[in-house]
Amino acid sequence: MMMRKIIFLFLAFLCLDAYAQTTMRDMLKTMPDSLVPYLSENNRLDMIDFVDTNMEAIVTNTLGGKSQMNKLTDNYVSIRLNESSDLAMRLLDVETPVDSARQIVCVVTTYGTDIRESTIRFFSLSWKPLPMTDYLLLPDEMVVATIGDDDPTLTLQYECRLNAPANEEQKAISKPSTILKWTGKYVKGD
Repeated sequence: MMMRKIIFLFLAFLCLDAYAQTTMRDMLKTMPDSLVPYLSENNRLDMIDFVDTNMEAIVTNTLGGKSQMNKLTDNYVSIRLNESSDLAMRLLDVETPVDSARQIVCVVTTYGTDIRESTIRFFSLSWKPLPMTDYLLLPDEMVVATIGDDDPTLTLQYECRLNAPANEEQKAISKPSTILKWTGKYVKGD
């Protein structure tokens, strides 16, 4: 009888562990330094501590500049890396497990001041890069992307320029924004 109780408790703990969701705090703690080389693990941990104690989450990064965490929830983070770059990450649920997890992380990094451009990348929870084409197809245009903090949407603003080498002398030809809703995969872009 005692052996059955032990086995039952062991199986219950396994089931609880299988349903435990990873949080953005967990992802920040395990994020490889190579993703943002000048934002060290200690910087990220300090930011989390500052947010948890209701302080401004500003740190001096390894390049001597200031980086600020603007928002941290269980599945989203927004960080102003420096004057000309921002980082946003969101945990997304997937129907088909990736590395035996039912979540992946979407990382949107936006660069620039006057002319901005974003990169969008997807990773497993162990920070293994995933092929973007499995989740999203983008046209060959400059795009500024924002990922929703309250819901798993991805807003894409496209910019066209007539002559790429002369960007600073031209006005952007804007297309309407495209809003993509996460359904296990983003729908494909226009």
